[in-house]
Amino acid sequence: MSRRKDSSVGRKGLAKANPTPYLSPKDLAERWRCSRPTVTRIAERAGLRRFCLGEGRNGIVRYLREEVEAYEASRCVGSNP
Repeated sequence: MSRRKDSSVGRKGLAKANPTPYLSPKDLAERWRCSRPTVTRIAERAGLRRFCLGEGRNGIVRYLREEVEAYEASRCVGSNP
């Protein structure tokens, strides 16, 4: 018997079902549909805290999902009925 990989469950599918408390610059670039340098610029201007793990070019950066969502909510234009 061969095992088939279930294509309905993948890494991204699991991430959506159980989101982590952190977002990477790449995640934000996809979410906001902009480049990674633009994400960095927006995050700096918005005062979003960066969590840097590791050092130098090999380090990784993460932002708190809670802070990102609060920033997005503060930027909404118009009112919700």
